[in-house]
Amino acid sequence: MSQTTVAKSHYLRAWPLLAYAMLCYVLTGTVSGIMNVAAGFLEADRGWSATVLTSSLSIAALINVVTGFIAGRVASRHSTKPLCVVWAALYVAGLLCMGFSPNMGLFIVAMCVVNAVSSAWGYNTVPILITNWFPTRKGTVQGFVSMGILLGSVTPMIYTKVYNAFGAGVAVLPFVALAGVALLLLGLGVTDWPEQWGLAPDTLERCEVQPEHHAQASADGSAPDGVSRERARQILRDPSFLLTSLVLGIQMLYVGGIMVQLIPRLLELGFSIDGAALAMVATSLVACAGSFAFGILGDRLGVDVGVKLSFVLGAAAMVINVIPNRAATLVSLVLIAIVVGSADNWPVNVCAERFGREGFSTTFGVMQPIIQLVGAVGPAFFALIAGASGSYTVSYLAGAALMLFGLVAYSALTRR
Repeated sequence: MSQTTVAKSHYLRAWPLLAYAMLCYVLTGTVSGIMNVAAGFLEADRGWSATVLTSSLSIAALINVVTGFIAGRVASRHSTKPLCVVWAALYVAGLLCMGFSPNMGLFIVAMCVVNAVSSAWGYNTVPILITNWFPTRKGTVQGFVSMGILLGSVTPMIYTKVYNAFGAGVAVLPFVALAGVALLLLGLGVTDWPEQWGLAPDTLERCEVQPEHHAQASADGSAPDGVSRERARQILRDPSFLLTSLVLGIQMLYVGGIMVQLIPRLLELGFSIDGAALAMVATSLVACAGSFAFGILGDRLGVDVGVKLSFVLGAAAMVINVIPNRAATLVSLVLIAIVVGSADNWPVNVCAERFGREGFSTTFGVMQPIIQLVGAVGPAFFALIAGASGSYTVSYLAGAALMLFGLVAYSALTRR
């Protein structure tokens, strides 16, 4: 009787990469976390307009898209590691400018820089390293490290505590220190390709050490046809690739809109402000578990199944949320958390599964900025519908319809 042996992955051999990636994801939320509280502090202490400060986040979101395209183009032609160092240097410089800026204009420019480079660092560059190391087990690993996005929810608390004790300049230093730790991990324990350190991709079993150019040349990845970079560039001109990117962006639109306005919705449903805040924290914790669990699911059942299931759960969460029952509301929060935790991972998994290691940086470098652009519409989508109807109930039902549309569209695009 023949037996099929599944190779065991020695994940701990990549612990510097895993720690580095999770830390980078924590730092992606630096600006949004700081600005949740800094706008009010700076208006009270310096007379800077809180409205102008928070409104400038919209400009920062658009810059993110441009930076994402740049990150993708550079990463597809050069080593990812030096690019990460550049992002880290700009991140630190921008944070220090935010902390010690003498005027609001310089603060806003610095804030936009930090927001753009932290996004490019975490969302656009780190997944390339993860895919290079774990091309067929990227779902599990990506699901684990992207929990850092949700762990970044502690940023406002850290900033507030340090600001109240020492002022605006010192308040940014904890995040500078975290960037320093990330750089240390990058320099001492991370390479572009595991083969450079004599480790086989996915399993991290010992293998012959290969220089970077040899490792890169041998990276035919997990795609069935061994997609090359040239073939990946041809794929970018296929309308179905653009449509797939837009449809995946619907999940980010959903996540961005729901999470920004979740507390107002809970207040509308009769929660106290403390109860709504507690529910928000609980949702983030469940989202961490959802990120990891759905990463494993994507590896086991395939990314297309995972994407479709996220669309289904997202639509169900919206419908259940409008049921006037506290238990139904709690169930909807669990489902929302699962979608929030998994949505960031699917673009990585789609590109890695379809195009392999060799074609990943080229395709992901285009797909991710498109998704970010669609996702930026999220807060306005839900807010405008709620404002016009006078209730979040209508906007949540519109969210359900949007997710069902995404399910139908993605199913049509992936039909074999």
